[in-house]
Amino acid sequence: MERFRFNPETLSYQKVQTTGKQKLFRFLAFTGLTFSFALGGLVLRDRHMLSPRTDRLTVEQQQITYELDLLNRDVLHYEKVLRNVAFNDDHIYRVYFEVDPWPATLRNAGVGGSNKYAYFRQHKHANLLIRTNRNIDQLERRLVVQSISFDEIIEMAGTKEERIAARPAIQPVSLKDLTRFGSSFGMRFHPILQVVRPHNGIDLTAPRGTNIYATADGTIVQAGYRTGGFGKKILVDHGFGYRTLYGHCEEILVEHGQKVKRGEVIGRVGSTGLSKSPHLHYEVHVNGRPVDPINYYANDLSAEEYDKMIDLLSYADPSFDIN
Repeated sequence: MERFRFNPETLSYQKVQTTGKQKLFRFLAFTGLTFSFALGGLVLRDRHMLSPRTDRLTVEQQQITYELDLLNRDVLHYEKVLRNVAFNDDHIYRVYFEVDPWPATLRNAGVGGSNKYAYFRQHKHANLLIRTNRNIDQLERRLVVQSISFDEIIEMAGTKEERIAARPAIQPVSLKDLTRFGSSFGMRFHPILQVVRPHNGIDLTAPRGTNIYATADGTIVQAGYRTGGFGKKILVDHGFGYRTLYGHCEEILVEHGQKVKRGEVIGRVGSTGLSKSPHLHYEVHVNGRPVDPINYYANDLSAEEYDKMIDLLSYADPSFDIN
């Protein structure tokens, strides 16, 4: 379209001439304005009008986060189940085999520092991803520990017969020969030193020369007179952490290195060492720790005999012996 401009000097209209530079400027201005409007429209669309593809991606992302939350919930449930399994392992199976439970520091050991999950921090849902991976790694770690523990339990179960034979389980002195109990297991007032100190065994009063029986299969590791107050004593290693001690013997019928069977006569009751009268001082040790022998030698008693033993125990004299 041609454009005209009025010239007051000539009082006439003159045709306006547009230079190439002006045409270029106008074109660039129009193009820039058009581009700006187009860009603004795209921004508005992306912010306020989701495309079908964007909408689909958003839904998929929400679904993934939902699935991860469900996975975390399942992992926490499995951890709870595994804690129950570990509790049974420590308080039932290991108690049965008389072995120490696994320490909590080992069962609950960590799986690495924060750098292990640094890669996930670049993602939008970094906290969710880190939590999920940490929970899975922790569960895996506890499963490995529990698997190793069960391997030990299975191995112990495989040697069940040997373990049963090695566990002290009968009376070292026959109930019919037992006159009374002296000191029982635990703390007591020492009648000579006048101090409270532990008594690591039980004292069984019986006539001099009464048979002393090995309470489980084992090997004699000491047999003879020893200093320390027990006089003539016998020490038997039964394996699997069990040891028994028989003190104040009048006579020893076994020797070092000899194999013995449960119920075999290994000595006679006496009063050697620091002792007031004939009796047997009997100890049971499990994994190096003294335990109450009363829990280990009543297996061969009838109900009536057990009641008689408990009755005798109720009249135990805590100052009977000094060892």
